[in-house]
Amino acid sequence: MPHKVILCLIGFLWTAFLAGVVSEDSASANALSGVTLLSTSLSDLALSPAIPAAGIGFSCHLPFGIPSAAVYSLNTASSVGPFLVNSGGAFLEHTDYRRQNFHLGLAWHYEYISVGGAGHLLYEKFGDLASYHSWNGNLALCIRGEDYGTEIRWLHAGSRDSELHLSTSTYLGDGIACAADYVYVPHGDDNYRCATTCDIGGIFQLLASWQNTPARFGAGLKFNCGAIELLYAIRTHPDLNLSHSLDLGLRW
Repeated sequence: MPHKVILCLIGFLWTAFLAGVVSEDSASANALSGVTLLSTSLSDLALSPAIPAAGIGFSCHLPFGIPSAAVYSLNTASSVGPFLVNSGGAFLEHTDYRRQNFHLGLAWHYEYISVGGAGHLLYEKFGDLASYHSWNGNLALCIRGEDYGTEIRWLHAGSRDSELHLSTSTYLGDGIACAADYVYVPHGDDNYRCATTCDIGGIFQLLASWQNTPARFGAGLKFNCGAIELLYAIRTHPDLNLSHSLDLGLRW
């Protein structure tokens, strides 16, 4: 692996650590630039506890195409009456950076309305430096109607790295949906995101997105076969190589 790429990755991760960037490790999040209003992927439970799905999801994310920095995650959700209990974890084991993110959450679902919250335990370690632990929480309120949708998410609530997402979506018919997301970052740069999904033949779905800061494009292809979902996604970066992600989900 080129030495320059490794140094660039470490620099990016260190900047993310200092600036408090919320990580997006699933294929769905990369294809949709983190716009979870259009997502039904179990792998996105780490970004929104209000995802209306029960089952188990596995993800593999290669940030900037670097296998040694791969992020593996496992998420699951089970229904208990009108509630969904979700849990999961994400793991990155690079020689110069280690990160583990565990979460446990609860969501209430009624018709088109979903309200949820989750607690996150984050562990980080840079090289030979001391390890770092932190607690934070995610809160979400989501309405997914037949012709429209809206979502409010407060990620890492109360922490310095918090983000407030305000999303809205509309359904254009023929399996096509579009969404826009404004992200308020109290201690960073606000940004805008837009995403779209398009159903093809009932078993395939195309996903695409864009965000302005930093300027990144995302795209993915999703395959549905009964209770099984498979999604492959790519995402650009203005300075680093292309990222690749894969989600595999089983619903029940």
